[in-house]
Amino acid sequence: GPTGRTQQPEEDDYRQTPYTSFGEFNDEEEAEDTRFFQYGRFFGVSVGLGYEGTTGNRGSLFTGGLPAFEVRVHYWFDFNFALTLGIYSAKHQYVGARDDNGTPSGDVNQKNEFNLFKYGAELRYYFDTRDSTAAVTFAGPFLQVGVGNYTKSETNITSPGDIARDSALGLSFGGGLEFPLKPRKTYLNLETKFHSVSFNDTPLGVTTAGGKRVDDTSGLFCTILASVLFTY
Repeated sequence: GPTGRTQQPEEDDYRQTPYTSFGEFNDEEEAEDTRFFQYGRFFGVSVGLGYEGTTGNRGSLFTGGLPAFEVRVHYWFDFNFALTLGIYSAKHQYVGARDDNGTPSGDVNQKNEFNLFKYGAELRYYFDTRDSTAAVTFAGPFLQVGVGNYTKSETNITSPGDIARDSALGLSFGGGLEFPLKPRKTYLNLETKFHSVSFNDTPLGVTTAGGKRVDDTSGLFCTILASVLFTY
């Protein structure tokens, strides 16, 4: 009838169920993602040239360091973090002979060429400079840390066929500045990196001309590099 149960209003049931519950959305994260997809960089390729110096006992023994060369590809996770994969090489010279049981194993006046080659990955962190001065924002400071496989080859210049090779795992760390030449397209990177790596013959001493002896060839490799970065 007109007054039956089907004609009587029922109270809404607002009990939460797995089908009526929704996850919470973070508006700030969504806005940041949208801003990155609109204004950020995704991929890049860079080519760099520079100088590599040495510290410690290597610094007292090695000369040269020109040119240092590096090629990298870049991938950005967001505005602050980027991953780089690359190859790197540098060249040094030194005069002397490695020790063999405490005595020189060759002519102490021989000239040796030391070639360093590395391939590896680095994680780069860009500082958030939105609230900084215009100069700091334009400079784009960053820090970076990486790991890679380092290969060295030593050659007696007078006997180029005799090459001593060795490989070891090493670490790199440093920082730099990134200047936009054409925003989101081309950038100039100026950076300094330190490489820590020890080869099998690093603990061995070297006797140089005049009988001067260097206890070992420990020390860091220090790179000063300028590179042009193309982004997409």
